[in-house]
Amino acid sequence: MANGCASVYGEETSKVSPVVGASSSTRRLAKSSTPASLEVLGSYSTHAAIPQIKGSAIPGEQRAFPSRVVSPSEEIIDLTVDPPDTHVIVPPPTLTRFFRSGVLKINSVSSNAPSPMDVTSAAEPIVIPDSDFDDIVPLRDLISTGGSMVAKSPKEPAQVFSETLVNGPNEISSSDPALVLSTRPGPSRLLLDAHDKPRRILSAHWNSSLITVSMRGFVESLGMPNLVHQHNLRRPAAPTQESVDDACILHAGDTSVVVLAHAREEKQISYLTFQTSRGTNFGVVNRPWNTTKKGGASVVSTMLQPLMFTSGGHDHAVHIWKISPDFMSVSSTLLAIKHTSVIQSLLPIRDTSHKLISAGADCSVHLWDLSPERVVHTFKTSNSPYHAHKTESPFCTLLEVGHRDLQFELRDHRMVPEHPAERFGFFTTELHGRFIKGDTWSHFFASGSRNGSVRLWDLRNVREQLASVSCFNNDQVVQVLKTESDLLAFSKRGDVMPLNHK
Repeated sequence: MANGCASVYGEETSKVSPVVGASSSTRRLAKSSTPASLEVLGSYSTHAAIPQIKGSAIPGEQRAFPSRVVSPSEEIIDLTVDPPDTHVIVPPPTLTRFFRSGVLKINSVSSNAPSPMDVTSAAEPIVIPDSDFDDIVPLRDLISTGGSMVAKSPKEPAQVFSETLVNGPNEISSSDPALVLSTRPGPSRLLLDAHDKPRRILSAHWNSSLITVSMRGFVESLGMPNLVHQHNLRRPAAPTQESVDDACILHAGDTSVVVLAHAREEKQISYLTFQTSRGTNFGVVNRPWNTTKKGGASVVSTMLQPLMFTSGGHDHAVHIWKISPDFMSVSSTLLAIKHTSVIQSLLPIRDTSHKLISAGADCSVHLWDLSPERVVHTFKTSNSPYHAHKTESPFCTLLEVGHRDLQFELRDHRMVPEHPAERFGFFTTELHGRFIKGDTWSHFFASGSRNGSVRLWDLRNVREQLASVSCFNNDQVVQVLKTESDLLAFSKRGDVMPLNHK
């Protein structure tokens, strides 16, 4: 080697490739001040200057690259000749082809090579996200962060999730060993007349009792925690004419007001006032309705403001009601919410302002803002929504819809309204129905079914069902209710089953 070594391109260069296994002894060799990025021919960037001898051609190309770098004057340093028996490993030549987009290095196949081809880009790589999924942050991340939106890099497309429950009767399934769901011994039973059924169970916070309302207008109170019958608050004179669809309860000090929604044309709203130390008072209200449509109130719900409630009807109308401080009169206001079918659920919320969510059998969900008195959001559900529930985040709502394997939808009011953030459920051959209602608390959701089972979900991760238990032998669970200390399941026949959920 006189002045240099021949490169794989047929040119002479003052550089040598690193020698594997060479000794530490040195010899005098011409040393260049060429940047380190040019030491190995296959490792320099296309933006670096490429030393070329005039007229030399690069393999794979038919044109010559002009010389753009003039080698500086050489400096002589000491090198020592390796002993004759030293085994010098010379790396195999690397075939390199130059393109406008980068440098393609084709290495020889060896056991140490990770792959036969290595592509080095001339520019920084640009990662393009997959466009096959909706750009929606999962609700479980939103709820677990207290309502603040935290964007995460999605690892897989957001999927519609359904789960088929394979557990048999009284078999408990749980992905969280600290959270189980099981029945307590000795279920109680509600006092029901023949052909009557429980319609709604309410919590009276002032004395920790429960108020049960039946389809035929009977109102009873149950003592907690033993679920013993306490008082008969109302026994209607004509039970078959009551046709109660829904009920709610308002609290004002030691006074509670139970409001009933009747599916009949006259006296569609009635209310029962009772106190701890005095008797009860009963009143009826003629709800204004569109006589060209079917009459009757289908749903009532307590507003966040004192002594106020809201009602929806079979005539597609929504009203807000105000009870006077002496509980002797009630006034109503019709809201400009457009539905084309019966109103099935009403839910008051407060996120940035006081709002009212109305869900109808027309698969429409409207958000009415009480301050400007207008609808600020509207979205469609996959199927008819039966019930709306609050979650930990004021911007998220859980909907129970009529579906055979995706009965529940978690919605974020601030996101694209056409897409549910999460859909989940369990397989069943029958629809859920208006008169099967679950309950939410903290970040949990419990729901009943037509075969007597109760299922529990963690809303932060709805892809896995936490637990399930069979409460009643093939009897429909009409409501699951979470009180301050208990989780209760109520059957269509009137059985009450306390559940262990911790």
